[in-house]
Amino acid sequence: MNLKFYLIVIIVLAFLGIADSTYALKQHYAAPLTSSCDVNETISCTAVNQSSYSDVAGIPVAAAGMAGYALLAFLAGAILSGRGPAPIWRTLLLLASLAALAVSLALTYVEIFVLGAICPLCVTSLALVIVITLLTLIIVTKKRHSV
Repeated sequence: MNLKFYLIVIIVLAFLGIADSTYALKQHYAAPLTSSCDVNETISCTAVNQSSYSDVAGIPVAAAGMAGYALLAFLAGAILSGRGPAPIWRTLLLLASLAALAVSLALTYVEIFVLGAICPLCVTSLALVIVITLLTLIIVTKKRHSV
């Protein structure tokens, strides 16, 4: 598969991440226990999205997720467009995806080991970030070997 395909997949996944984060943000402000992904006390979007860990400095984590996914889509689009110095865009995409992965893993740790709950929206976001990061690593590795 060519790099264009991987970049398009990253953009599609990033938009899915924006949708996931948008719904999580809605749940952040919703009435308690009204989330469609509240199964029980352990599998609960409410338990996670309305916890004291659901915002940082007054900014909901879900809103930061929306911005992060938008950045990933923008960077993949910049590479896809062929405008500007591609090595810089690839490096920025790699750094952004690795940062997103680190944040997602840290939040998953808090979710499981501190809150004792699992949010299906958060798990979806983590899966999206893992795939985006892996695709970005493929892009960076393939480009280095093709030069």
